[in-house]
Amino acid sequence: MKRESMIEKNMMSSNEFVKNLYTDLHGRIQDYEKEESSVKKMTKAEAMPEIVTVGGFCIFLLTVIF
Repeated sequence: MKRESMIEKNMMSSNEFVKNLYTDLHGRIQDYEKEESSVKKMTKAEAMPEIVTVGGFCIFLLTVIF
């Protein structure tokens, strides 16, 4: 027995607002799944300035505390 999803159930709602809301949501989900989202991982070279800055702050704080 196949369970009907909440989105599909609400797409057939008699309330026009709920129907439009879930129809739009379903369309957005379909568009997101179709597009190939390519997330590029951050390399160590790209993260190096932030790591150096945080390290500098840590060293400064340690010298102030001790």
